[in-house]
Amino acid sequence: MARLLLRRAETFKLRRRLGYMILVFWTGLILWFAQSPVPHAELHATSPVLKDRHGALLNVRTIESGTWRMPVDIAELDSEFVEALLFIEDKRFYAHSGVDGASVLRALKSWKDQGKVVSGASTLTMQLVRQYKPRPRTFRSKVIESFEALRFELHFSKDEILSQYLTRISYGGNIEGVQAASRIYFGESPRYLSPDEIALLIALPQAPEARRPDRHAQAAKLGRNRILKKLAAGELIDETSHAHSRLAPIPLKKESLPQHAWLTAQKLSEEGDVVQSWIEPSLQSDLEYQLKTYVAERPQTVNASAILVHAETRQIRAHAAIGRRDHDGGWLDMTAAIRSPGSTLKPFVYGLGMDDGIIGRDTLIQDAPSRFGSYRPENFDRRYYGEVTVSQALQHSLNIPAVGILDKVGGRRLDQSLRAAGANATQSGPAAEGGSAGLALALGGTGLRATDLAMLYTAIANDGIAGPLSWTVEDQFTQSEFELLQPDTAKTIFDIMAAAPRPDGNMPAHLGQDIPKVAYKTGTSYGFRDSWAAGISGEYVIVVWVGRPDGGPRPGVTGRAAAAPLLFDIADRLPRHIAAYETVRTTDTAERIKAAQDIAPVILFPMNETEIAVSEFGDPSQGIDLLIQASGDNTRVYVDSRPIEKSRHRYSFVPESEGFYSLRVIDAAGHETKSRFRVLSANNLVHPGL
Repeated sequence: MARLLLRRAETFKLRRRLGYMILVFWTGLILWFAQSPVPHAELHATSPVLKDRHGALLNVRTIESGTWRMPVDIAELDSEFVEALLFIEDKRFYAHSGVDGASVLRALKSWKDQGKVVSGASTLTMQLVRQYKPRPRTFRSKVIESFEALRFELHFSKDEILSQYLTRISYGGNIEGVQAASRIYFGESPRYLSPDEIALLIALPQAPEARRPDRHAQAAKLGRNRILKKLAAGELIDETSHAHSRLAPIPLKKESLPQHAWLTAQKLSEEGDVVQSWIEPSLQSDLEYQLKTYVAERPQTVNASAILVHAETRQIRAHAAIGRRDHDGGWLDMTAAIRSPGSTLKPFVYGLGMDDGIIGRDTLIQDAPSRFGSYRPENFDRRYYGEVTVSQALQHSLNIPAVGILDKVGGRRLDQSLRAAGANATQSGPAAEGGSAGLALALGGTGLRATDLAMLYTAIANDGIAGPLSWTVEDQFTQSEFELLQPDTAKTIFDIMAAAPRPDGNMPAHLGQDIPKVAYKTGTSYGFRDSWAAGISGEYVIVVWVGRPDGGPRPGVTGRAAAAPLLFDIADRLPRHIAAYETVRTTDTAERIKAAQDIAPVILFPMNETEIAVSEFGDPSQGIDLLIQASGDNTRVYVDSRPIEKSRHRYSFVPESEGFYSLRVIDAAGHETKSRFRVLSANNLVHPGL
């Protein structure tokens, strides 16, 4: 008997020791499982969201799987919705540790009493676990989900878990999360919700496909009304709200999430990002509309892009690129493409020359065939105009004077100044060492982006100070500002560009009260591949590019003809002009038109006392284009009393010999303007000098 008792005691000790070992094993397993890392990347993947400068949604895109899943911040939700959700789904959410013991016991008891599952025990944490990793609805899955829920509770706070649940919970189809569901079904954010909307947003995840309002409206209504009844029973809503909410209509169609500024969204926001940009939605819409209209009206395949920057703050307020989809590169962001800037860098060539004391705005310089070492530039139209002022050379984009000034300033200095200002010029080789090839910088012999040009032109608007452009409210720059030009020089360059001849069809600013003053410069790259216009109008810097993204040439298409009119159209619609246009009375407009008609014609070229160099006399290809602005269609033009007929929308004069000529313009009202100019033989001119 004693031996039997001893054997039983030893067996009991062995079992107790084994029980301890099993308990330690399971405890260790639970702790290891609970503390193992949570798949953060998979858990947090949300739709890229771009906001405008006011914090409103500008663009939302699906995640990689094609699902709308917008991030949810609990603080930005209607508090009554959160209260109602917890009342219906998980009353003890903030008390349990991922598994609600009381709910489990209640579920087991009802299962035992009725022989089937009549109430669930899933907490919101367990439902979240099931969202990121669905499993078959079995007892084994419940056990795994319980362990997973414990792991989540150890890694995240309650608010983080609730936020993730409301971000990932399915609302049918490709809609996940209360933020996306509220905006798609109600067309509004879930910050302020009515009781019927709250009830529907709680009912849908319980049967997301069976209760989709756009497909099963009656089922959605029944599910919503059941939730309303429970909320009324729990005294979360009163009987009056309950009665009214039951009669509220069910949304039968989905609203679209905003898809504006898609190019900016692609650039700034990636999956999981919520980015607040400086984009002004009204300016963005206007810019996109103007680019689309421009591209659609072109007879040839072409892309157009533009960027609008608030000059003082350097904040990008609008950004767009529109292309024809029937050729390569139709979707490319051409504001970020490296292209030759053409003559758009000339203002900085002359600006550095002024800073160095080499030139002033009225300094005379020769425009004639010239050679600089092995480099022999030509004017764009292969015509030469003799002695001109620096202002005239910049306004008419003459190449020889610009290269002559850069020869004195130094190509290397211009290159380093542009780089110091933040422009990522791609020039290398001899030009970077200050060799003769560096002189091509004056004519666009480098690669720049439209954003680089915008940054450089903000310096002209900001007393010569350059600095990086700002895309988002989070931007923080370590790069210090750089004085690209002296303040007086920047103002002088601005004034010269503002007095440049405007594109055909644009009235001079001084002739109208509401016509914007635009200081601008155009550029055309070698081979007519890129057409540029960059300018300053009021508070804004505008850069426009027109061309083919594949670099294909467009013979004869210049920056002045293709890009400048678009720039002026954009400037015309800037917000500072809208109020002025709205307050103009019809009589005021008529008076201004009459006043404009009383102004004598304007001779833009050749100005009085201009000298023009011609290679071959009597050759129509060497004709001098007469640039004239006059009101009315019956304008008469004479050179030395010989009438000049208008052809192809322009007046052209072919000189027969050297000498002085008199130009006379008479408009329909009889107003007359004259200028006297001299024609020289280009073969007799020497190296241009100051």
